[in-house]
Amino acid sequence: MNAETLRGMLSERVLVFEGGMGTLLMERVPGHRAPDLLTLDAPQVIEEIQRAYVAAGARVLQTCTFGATPIKLDAIGERSRFAEINRAAVAIARRAAGAGERGAAGGAKAPVLVAGDLGPTGRLVRPLGDLSFGDAYEAYRAQAALLAECGVDLIIVETMIDLREAKAALLAARDATGLPVVVTMTFDEHFTTPTGTDPVTAATVLSSMGAFAVGANCSTGPSPMVEVVGRMAQSCRAPIIAQPNAGMPETHDGKAVYATTPDEFAAEASRLVAAGASMLGGCCGTTPAHIEALARAVEERRPVARAVPSALRLSSRTATVEIGRGFPFAVIGERINPTNRAALSEEVLDGRVETVLADGRAQAEAGALVLDVNVGVPGVDEPAAMARSALALENALAAPLSLDSTSAAAFEAALSELAGKPLLNSVTAERARLDAILPLAARHGAGVVCLALDETGVKPSAEERVAVLRGIVREAERRGVDRENLILDCVTLAASAEQERVPGTLEAIRAVSRELGLPTVLGVSNVSHGLPDRSALNVSFLSMAMAAGLDAAIMNPLDATMMAAIRASSVLTVRDRGSAEYVRAHRAKKKSAAAPGAGAARDPGVRGRIRRAVADGNAAAIEGLVDEALAEGIAPMALNDEVVVPALEEVGRRFERREVFLPQMMLAAEAVERAFAKIKPLLPKHAEAGKGTVVLATVQGDVHDIGKNILGSMLESHGYRVVDLGKDVPAAAIVEAARRERADAVALSALMTTTAAQVPVVVQALREAGIKAKIMVGGAIVTKRFADSVGADGYAKDAAGAVGILRTLLAEDA
Repeated sequence: MNAETLRGMLSERVLVFEGGMGTLLMERVPGHRAPDLLTLDAPQVIEEIQRAYVAAGARVLQTCTFGATPIKLDAIGERSRFAEINRAAVAIARRAAGAGERGAAGGAKAPVLVAGDLGPTGRLVRPLGDLSFGDAYEAYRAQAALLAECGVDLIIVETMIDLREAKAALLAARDATGLPVVVTMTFDEHFTTPTGTDPVTAATVLSSMGAFAVGANCSTGPSPMVEVVGRMAQSCRAPIIAQPNAGMPETHDGKAVYATTPDEFAAEASRLVAAGASMLGGCCGTTPAHIEALARAVEERRPVARAVPSALRLSSRTATVEIGRGFPFAVIGERINPTNRAALSEEVLDGRVETVLADGRAQAEAGALVLDVNVGVPGVDEPAAMARSALALENALAAPLSLDSTSAAAFEAALSELAGKPLLNSVTAERARLDAILPLAARHGAGVVCLALDETGVKPSAEERVAVLRGIVREAERRGVDRENLILDCVTLAASAEQERVPGTLEAIRAVSRELGLPTVLGVSNVSHGLPDRSALNVSFLSMAMAAGLDAAIMNPLDATMMAAIRASSVLTVRDRGSAEYVRAHRAKKKSAAAPGAGAARDPGVRGRIRRAVADGNAAAIEGLVDEALAEGIAPMALNDEVVVPALEEVGRRFERREVFLPQMMLAAEAVERAFAKIKPLLPKHAEAGKGTVVLATVQGDVHDIGKNILGSMLESHGYRVVDLGKDVPAAAIVEAARRERADAVALSALMTTTAAQVPVVVQALREAGIKAKIMVGGAIVTKRFADSVGADGYAKDAAGAVGILRTLLAEDA
């Protein structure tokens, strides 16, 4: 099936997908270790469920291959059955779909499509885990190619928590199949994924990369998903899919129970359609009865028409910036550039990123919405330097990036590392440049700065510059780059050398806005090159350009005069509606001036740099900083207790306030782990004895260990002895370890709704074995109510809060 055929179907009706498969299989084949293996061990059970979904009104079935990537099968020792499992799953779904198409009396019915299902690998892609992007891509490519060969109609990439893994799967499926690819991610009650990606960012990145449809599944019931769908629908033109759970699981008699009834589930369907969803189905806890009620609720509904404002959208992992008419003026910070900066050049050559991070942070705090990254130092391995710097910035800050280079290889290296959607700066009308850059932009869904420059240089007139830009836009679209991914640079010329041509730039901006309808950007400071009092010229030119319609500027946001001019011009050009930002900045300026010690250096010295390295997750730098601190005479115990641990606790507090997200938390924990590894051998023997022994484990069937790993690092740095049993751990192994290690506490993690039922099994096994250790549970699907219902002593929402809860629990036994 091609995308146009599927798009035509959606123009006529809301498309209904099947409901939860995993939870039904757990109910019907209890104790089986992997649903995907049932395609071989109990194919009739899967077919019966899928036939029931078709009879209920589902028009898309998903193959039972959620865990059938080579990587995930390898984790359970079944990689050799990869092809057999995937082939069998497609055959089962095809039989069930065929029965639906024939109808009960053999008459023709609407076609039932089969979607090849790609689920998470169970491992995190670097830098969050140890899986390379390339290995993830190859695993997904192999599975997608096999599913397409077996005859699926489309591919669905589902239940993703990591945007980078979702990108690997999407890219692989597109490359391997040419079929429409649907991508869904999971969002919590705060409307972010566990790794901090919001709905707008997910929709922006994935739709720009060519996903046919984007959306959400699992995690929540239908009501919270309405907000997620609405945010996505307002930020991308791709169809939106919603597959909620039947609520969150609760435990009754040792079983996970989903409380949302079919009628309650269907009642939310109209709200999801009104919010923008054109594909609906169910996830955990939903049954054929839920899908039947859903299908009845939407059978007369067509997808709603959506008006999405035109803009260039750029994203980091955790935030999206919109640039264009009607949006705030975008400052693109230019400071990360080694030109005339010897110290930065030396750091880039040495492979360090401290100044890059400091410059990025300072510019973001000053108001830069996007950060330009240039690491073009003579003699440097630029692809490696660009990838390293871009990744460090994305991990530490929310601002999207502009990659500034003449090297296509440097662009490609960074594009393969980033979770977000960057801007490529830049492409010209020169054939070699078009050939090198546009295919990268099309493949990765990146934004592109189009420079009004061809083989002859900058054209003298506005009309000629616009003609050059028109040609670049036409060529970009021909090569598969969406025009909304383009921003046009009419070129700033130096008034000292080409004064007569400067007004042409302003006229070109007006013409671009009028004729091409695309956003514009300039490198403003070029206008004053070679003249005195450059700031006055820059401010005047910037204000004139904004009046002409300029949407963004590559400039120094630390120049307070320039930033003041932007705020004033934004009021006068009605970009700052109600003058809200102008007033806010004025109040902040007064408050800063009145603050005692304003402008003084904060947190100086090696202690401050260690705290900064923890906050940035800069594990590469922290070992050298620890050595430096020890050489200065700071005692190991004081260094750990007064610097390293408080720094991690501060990251934890910022995590709880949702100022940073799981990636930053993970990288901070890694930095602390490295610091503690150097400090620990120097601590007194009594300190090494610790505050108690904690056994950590992710329950059987669950292959996620993000929070558990962070908790382990935090506990060790706080002086606890940690015994980490890993993931997918049977109850018997947890009991044995708790007894053997004389555990003071056992901390259990479950991230999937389908493995929640294992938590009460472990708790009961520990109690029956007479283990006196305190039991704490946590994970994405675990709630305090759930923890209380299974008899746990404590509940931790996340690793950041778990240390304090565990300290309290163990103090009760002291």
